[in-house]
Amino acid sequence: MFETDEGTRAGLSRRAFLTGVAGTGAIAALSGLAGCAPAAQQEKTASDPKADAASGPKTYDKVDKSYDTDLLIVGGGGSGLACAVQAALNKTNFILIEKGGELGGNASFVEGMFAIESKMADDLGIRVTPSEIIEAELERGQHRQNGALWMDLCTKSAENIDWCLEQGVMYRGDIDNYNGGLYPTFHWFKDGKCKIGYVEPMIKRVEELGIDVHLNTAATALIMKDGAVVGAYAEGDEGVVQYNCKAVVFATGGFGGNPELIEKQGWDIENLFVVGSSNAAGDAYRMALEVGAKDFMSDSAQSILYNIPALPPIDFHKDALNPVNGYFGIAAGGPVLWVNENCERYTRENLTDDNLVLQCIPGKGNLANYVVFDQAIFDQFFGTTDEGRAMFEDAVSGDKTETLFKADSVKGLADACGLDADALTKTVERYNELAKKGVDEDFGKPAEKMIAIEEGPFYLAKLGYSFFFEVGGVTTDKQRRVLNEESQPIEGLYAIGNDGNMLYRHVYTINMPGTAFGNQVNSGREAANNVASFLKA
Repeated sequence: MFETDEGTRAGLSRRAFLTGVAGTGAIAALSGLAGCAPAAQQEKTASDPKADAASGPKTYDKVDKSYDTDLLIVGGGGSGLACAVQAALNKTNFILIEKGGELGGNASFVEGMFAIESKMADDLGIRVTPSEIIEAELERGQHRQNGALWMDLCTKSAENIDWCLEQGVMYRGDIDNYNGGLYPTFHWFKDGKCKIGYVEPMIKRVEELGIDVHLNTAATALIMKDGAVVGAYAEGDEGVVQYNCKAVVFATGGFGGNPELIEKQGWDIENLFVVGSSNAAGDAYRMALEVGAKDFMSDSAQSILYNIPALPPIDFHKDALNPVNGYFGIAAGGPVLWVNENCERYTRENLTDDNLVLQCIPGKGNLANYVVFDQAIFDQFFGTTDEGRAMFEDAVSGDKTETLFKADSVKGLADACGLDADALTKTVERYNELAKKGVDEDFGKPAEKMIAIEEGPFYLAKLGYSFFFEVGGVTTDKQRRVLNEESQPIEGLYAIGNDGNMLYRHVYTINMPGTAFGNQVNSGREAANNVASFLKA
């Protein structure tokens, strides 16, 4: 790697990098990129970095700094770190750029990773085969997924654990099903925190290997020539930077921090709470589509939960098990009633029992979703701690979001939030009838969760969404190459991690523990290895 003008960027970036190591608990960012464009595009200057696919990549009249390298890795989160370390071990000439001021990204949220047939599993007497994993996944995804991708993850997962251990990654030593998954595949990181077990050791490895890291550098567009990637543009501390290279790997974390793209995926963003990093802004998705990549948006999946906007937003590490606003709180369903804008019941409310992130899927097409319950239901199932009861009472009395209503009657609830009182009353009456029968003849919810709503005061909350991350967006093949509209590889362009995750279709099957982060490591390593082969060819 070398600069095309004077300076010692490598030394400066490493000093900045070391400064950032101390703060890896904060959510850093992943990034995006751009490079050397066709002559026709060099003549035009796009002033808007959010240019759509039709306008083509952004270009610049003036470049403040240029670098020549073989590979540019865009994003230093979980997958970007794996890609960078593997590329360094392969002796590839490359630069890693990161939009944020430190490495780690959303990986800091993770607690463990997927693997089967690892030495740790063997030592614990755990036996799970690829066929068990793959059939369970494909069945739950209605066989929309490509089983070869799952086979690739399964058969390389043990090797990935070994590789991580060689790099200094630390595991806790136990493997389980992560609180209810289908199989014991979850290899816990040390202290149950990826930040401690994976991110910090991998950052140390990056420094040991002398990897050239450019922090605070956000890729803005790809540079193409004759249909192949020849570089990328970025903006950062050095101004406009041009990276001339033969291959680019996108590892920007997806678009889970970009409300506009979340809305494009079909979600109502009126009461949206972005749990993950806002830096996962869809940079790779935008830049890939600008050069003709095949859009995977309509098939992509997401980690998303209902929330009640009047309640405090979820704190990822503190509120998971809070019975009021946590993952299994009031919004998550269970012994409550869900209705849509027409006051119709539209699904069984215990979908969380099947898959934590399945709860939001049936209501995605509704104009609005509501949860209805009474004081007795709250006291029995949700208000089980002094802290929880106080949180709820404060939310009811101090609601400024106009999403949580209390009334002495069901009709009063409807009037308070502008719903059809007769329709809501009839729906509650039907629900109570089924609850007293002990059989949900309409949707099949278990009898123990069919609790009549009849003891006032009554409550109704309009549901919003907590959006953690998205998986998939840019279409890739098993080699992690980005595909064009004709499903042919775009030469020199790769996407890994959440940017190019093709394991899921529509529904993120969270019940196979650790597979998302297992894919981060696997896709990062595979992209680095495939780029090495591409460069040799």
